[in-house]
Order: sequence, then structure tokens, then C-alpha cells
Amino acid sequence: MQMLVKFLALLALVTSSAASQPGPVASFAVSAKLMSAGQTFAEPQALVLADSPATIEVAGSDGYTFLVIVSDIAADQIRVVADLESSHGSMTPIIFVRPGEPASVWVGDLGLELTVERSGG
Repeated sequence: MQMLVKFLALLALVTSSAASQPGPVASFAVSAKLMSAGQTFAEPQALVLADSPATIEVAGSDGYTFLVIVSDIAADQIRVVADLESSHGSMTPIIFVRPGEPASVWVGDLGLELTVERSGG
């Protein structure tokens, strides 16, 4: 239930910007590195439509649920709203990245590194 509430809040955050952008929908290649205490426990990748939530779920001892919503802001800026729930902890950051350049955020021992590339639209 908590994940659903976070998801709805994140969706509301990006809906207003998506509604004002006419034209074809862009897509993005998202590569992530999920880390705990300096060790990588997963490296999910996804092709994501602009302003649309995408979720990756993996079961097991290092299982996680990783949700991203990617929005094109400017030629050199992409906004990523993320929600990571894992056995190592959880975080819900909003990260502004440059295309093709990795950006990272840490909450305690839990880390998230993202690289986002435009892939069409």
C-alpha cells in the first residue's frame, strides 16, 4: 500500500508537465546500479517512455522493486523520479541528470547510480 501511495504521488508530480508537452513521446534508456554498503547488488536496465512510470521487480534475497519516471527538461537536463524498495533499504529521490553522464545519490548505506540516454521520440 505504501508503494502505491508513493507511486500516485510521483505520478501526480510529473502529470502536469506531461500534459503540456504536445508531439511525439520520447523514450529513454535507463541504466541503474543499486548498491548497499559500497557493494553493487543489482544493475537493472530499461527502455522508458517519457513521463510514464516503469517498474522492475526482482524476487530473492537481494530482491527489489525499482520504479522510474523520466522527463525531458532541457537539451542538457533530464529529470528522474525514482522509488527503490529493497531488502537493503528504500529511497525516493528526484535526480536531475545530464544525458549519458552517471549521477548518484546515497541514503545511508543505500546507493543508486543512474545513467540516462535519449533513445527516440
